[in-house]
Amino acid sequence: MEPAPANGDDCDLAATAVCWLTDEPQPGLILVELTDVRGRSHQLVGKVAYFDNGDDLTPDAAYPRPALVRCTIDHVHHDVATVSTRWVSDRHGEPFVFDVSVTALQPIP
Repeated sequence: MEPAPANGDDCDLAATAVCWLTDEPQPGLILVELTDVRGRSHQLVGKVAYFDNGDDLTPDAAYPRPALVRCTIDHVHHDVATVSTRWVSDRHGEPFVFDVSVTALQPIP
């Protein structure tokens, strides 16, 4: 049995890579979507390396496809975790913050 996620833990949040946007800047930009616990969809744009779950996010790949968003758990309450993004930020440099189901999180080994 895996330990319960805790405040300060790093994790990967399951998401969907929707499309490849551009090759520049290297290694390329993609559009990723995720859904929070309230059913709201959020879109993130960033370098492919921020969302890659292997080597399968490429310009020639078929989209949509699975992706991961690296996050830090800020707070856990029952089965809901408040997480903040590690590498992707808004135009002011602030991380995005989402309330997500604990089951959508994958511990980082």
